[in-house]
Amino acid sequence: MAKLEIHEKLYSVVILGDFNPAIFHPSWFAQNDLIAHQEIGDASDLTCTDEVSTFVLDDIHFQIERKKFGITTKDAAKAPSVRDLVVGSFTLLEHTPLTFLGLNLDMTVACDSQDAWHAIGHRLAPKDPWNDVMDSPGMIGVSMQGKRPESSSERISIRIHPVMDPENGVFVGVNQHYALKSESRRSISERNCEAMRILGADWTSFYNYAEKSAMKLLEVDNSSEAFSNAHS
Repeated sequence: MAKLEIHEKLYSVVILGDFNPAIFHPSWFAQNDLIAHQEIGDASDLTCTDEVSTFVLDDIHFQIERKKFGITTKDAAKAPSVRDLVVGSFTLLEHTPLTFLGLNLDMTVACDSQDAWHAIGHRLAPKDPWNDVMDSPGMIGVSMQGKRPESSSERISIRIHPVMDPENGVFVGVNQHYALKSESRRSISERNCEAMRILGADWTSFYNYAEKSAMKLLEVDNSSEAFSNAHS
């Protein structure tokens, strides 16, 4: 089996709805005990206007626009804090209209050889259908969408494409998408309660699923004929 090394992970929660970016200043999070008061001055790259609020604090990136609320981190140890910040924010802002929620894991993985890198593209996007219409076909990207039976999400989508950094690198993005508004959840409070339930119930299972699925899709048996013929 070819060796795969995880180069980077990005954990994020994105919510679509109607937001007032100007309130999401580090001081607001501190006033509501979502961050420590002494951390306010540690916020970097701070912009806070009526259109967008963005800053970085303790390796967590905040970006809130009028229609999108997003918090991300590359630090696995801080991922639970991302969840807690979102839950804390919208427990307080219970009358904010939320429409969609996405849990996301973006990973960059390095293959141990160029042959393994080519073999991933060969397996995910077989070249036989393309060889008759072009020379040297190569995978630019592949996307698939489906459902997870054990999840209440509307859909799961996975994107895979090659990257130049790291060498022999592959990007995998996994998104679990929830529609918060439905026939059974028409009111703002019902939608917000559902968002809080999702973040509590699905968080761990999603990130476990996302990483395992990403690595499973990138598995290449370096003893297989497909691996040895990856350039064919």
